[in-house]
Amino acid sequence: MDGRELQEIWRSGRPSFGAWTLSSDPATAAVLANVGYEWILVDTEHCPFDAETLRAVLAAIRLRGAVPIVRVPANEEWLIKQALDRGGEGVLVPLLRNAEDARRAVRACRYPPDGVRGFSPYDVSNYYQDLDAYLRTINERVVVMLQVELREAVENLEEILAVPGISCLLIGPADLSFSLGHPLATDHPEVQGAIERVIGRCRAAGMPVAVVVGGSADDLAGWVRRGVNVLPVGDNLGWLISGAGEMLRAMRERTGGR
Repeated sequence: MDGRELQEIWRSGRPSFGAWTLSSDPATAAVLANVGYEWILVDTEHCPFDAETLRAVLAAIRLRGAVPIVRVPANEEWLIKQALDRGGEGVLVPLLRNAEDARRAVRACRYPPDGVRGFSPYDVSNYYQDLDAYLRTINERVVVMLQVELREAVENLEEILAVPGISCLLIGPADLSFSLGHPLATDHPEVQGAIERVIGRCRAAGMPVAVVVGGSADDLAGWVRRGVNVLPVGDNLGWLISGAGEMLRAMRERTGGR
């Protein structure tokens, strides 16, 4: 699957499930792709990736048919360019504030005349063996996800939704709760009200909408019922903590062991 096919699914309104990888080990990304997640978010904003580890992780995802999307540390042209050059089919850009931020991200993802991306796509063009096909399709394929996690983004939502070239808006409840003055109180009425506003306006505008949440499958299905159709359902670290902890608890209960 490539970014164009993925965006068609997102725009259809059907649920689409992805996963996060917080690990720079390509094997972790390979396992997630093999399981069948359609898209995998590679978190370089908060996690320790360098140029070589990012390149290897993205290659592992692409090889297995999932769509790799890189969460970049900031809305900077050079960071977005490098994420795409090293194998990303798209980016997730944090800390969106207004329509100008959205336009800046969209332009950074595309080659001229549609944008300002600098040219040197070694990895993603198979070292120029597939250059013509890459250049012919990438401006349409590239996935541009933008994070709504600040009060300003919620306040400027209508102008943001009017910017062409955005693939999806992703709500970050944790950072949004801080921005609204209720740190980590994501169930606070003001936080939930802002989330509902974003979901509602995205659905009305035909914009795919995602949210970063955890919980059980029932919890996550509840977000789909609320109108979220692009859902990262978990991450490798969370699953490791949950699975490893549950096994240890179960063995202690059954054996009386330490």
